Amino acid sequence: SGPPPAVLASPSCSQDSQRLVRLGPQCRFGVTEPISLQEPTDVETVLTQRMMEELEREVPQETPDGMRHRESVLQDLERLVAEWITEVGLEKGLSEPEAARTCFKLLTLGSYKLGVAHPGSDIDVLCVGPPHMSREAFFTSFLERLRQRSGVSECVPIPDAFTPIIRLKMRDVSIDVLCARLVKPLEEGQIFEEAIKEDDILRNMDEKSARCMNRYRVADQILQLVPNPRAFRDTLRFVRCWALRRGIYSSVLGFFGGITWALLVARVCQLYPYYAPSQLVNRFFRVYDQWNWSKPVMLCEIEDKANVPGLAAFKVWNPKVNPADRQHVMPVITPGFPAMNSTHNVTETTKRILLDEFRRGYESVKGVAADKADWSHVHELFPFFSHFRHFLWLEVLARTEEVYQKFNGWVESKLRILTKQLEATSGMVIHPNPQRYDLSGADRDWPLGCGMFIAMAFFKDHGAFVGQTVDLRGHLHGFVDVINQWAEKERYAGMFCLRFKRIRRAQLPDYVKEADSDKKRPHADRPGGG
Repeated sequence: SGPPPAVLASPSCSQDSQRLVRLGPQCRFGVTEPISLQEPTDVETVLTQRMMEELEREVPQETPDGMRHRESVLQDLERLVAEWITEVGLEKGLSEPEAARTCFKLLTLGSYKLGVAHPGSDIDVLCVGPPHMSREAFFTSFLERLRQRSGVSECVPIPDAFTPIIRLKMRDVSIDVLCARLVKPLEEGQIFEEAIKEDDILRNMDEKSARCMNRYRVADQILQLVPNPRAFRDTLRFVRCWALRRGIYSSVLGFFGGITWALLVARVCQLYPYYAPSQLVNRFFRVYDQWNWSKPVMLCEIEDKANVPGLAAFKVWNPKVNPADRQHVMPVITPGFPAMNSTHNVTETTKRILLDEFRRGYESVKGVAADKADWSHVHELFPFFSHFRHFLWLEVLARTEEVYQKFNGWVESKLRILTKQLEATSGMVIHPNPQRYDLSGADRDWPLGCGMFIAMAFFKDHGAFVGQTVDLRGHLHGFVDVINQWAEKERYAGMFCLRFKRIRRAQLPDYVKEADSDKKRPHADRPGGG
């Protein structure tokens, strides 16, 4: 309820031309007071409608039929998990009634949980199981059950990832399944979704389970901490589209991933609690164009529970105590416990690119507000291959889907090491491209593979000079040494390959030229956080 909204009239020569500004009730979301309590005018409502129409043409929401299909797939997956959990219980000596009553939950994460799924986007799912469920069983007996299930394909386990997952397709829906094990069974009458929100659920939990559990807890907290979930979702849809098309959606390459973009949008929603999405998009670019990045972006205060038994082992982001946290160049902190920096991969290079894009975005939305540009101009495709002339071309190649998924994931997780080495080269500025270009059968010897590109530019003000020789061999040899540390190198010997080549624009492979000429939109394959 609250007090009725205030109505202010701006000074004007004639009463008829006065513009009414409505203010919403006093409120506070987050760590500061809001910047404005202003409600949208009719003009801003129309501008939002235009923005959403343009967005729907560019990146349509999932259709009702599509959502029903996804729900049906999730129900199938839940039944399969229930069968497996019961089987694990029987193996552990539970009676049939006890095994059948075992408490577990399948929870959606990422874009699906936040309500911004689109056709073709994958679903991140967390399987929360009882104490007798082991991670080893998840990656063996559950994996085997999945592979035997009709309608399941491309089923690949990635147990050694930072967040271990099983990646699969079920009735043409791409799904990443994570797993977390409860330390103790829920008490009688406890509601699963409510219990998971309490920090006590993490007490004495293993690190990987806690990390997976927090994927759900963070998304849930974001939705609790924004004033208007609908305005948040519409704004986030636009920002995600913009970030994908501008080539800055990839946490693994040192840009921002899905959860970071959601946190940034949520903070702007807190600062302008009654704004319409078109206004929020405008303020999004203004706020982060002008942000002092020595200060973190936070939705709520950070809680430290170092003195709480069972929670003391969890590391909380704190640059005053942790030297590594002081090195973070664009900190965006997750809400809830334990607070973590979602942007620890950002380098000086990707920070420069992100800041350039925030500036360009702000100039573009000012043009839209002045009726001098369309919304499509804001998220215009970044012309990567026409913008640069020199490239480092990497190809990741494999003979089977499983090897490709695993090796590609390993290479991608280490690419940031290469970019950090390259950015230290005097006179050279680099620009990684998050898009992976499918080889489309370009190499007969390798049925599966993708091409990745890092642009290189040379500027006098960065130390470049005429006749300069740039030798990249040392950086590349060092990177190969890192890639050769892959734990499954011997197991898959002869089934994978990594190739490098330094090329000019005219030497780009045909599969890139075709993708570029078709104006295919850059998309981060399964962007982190969904």
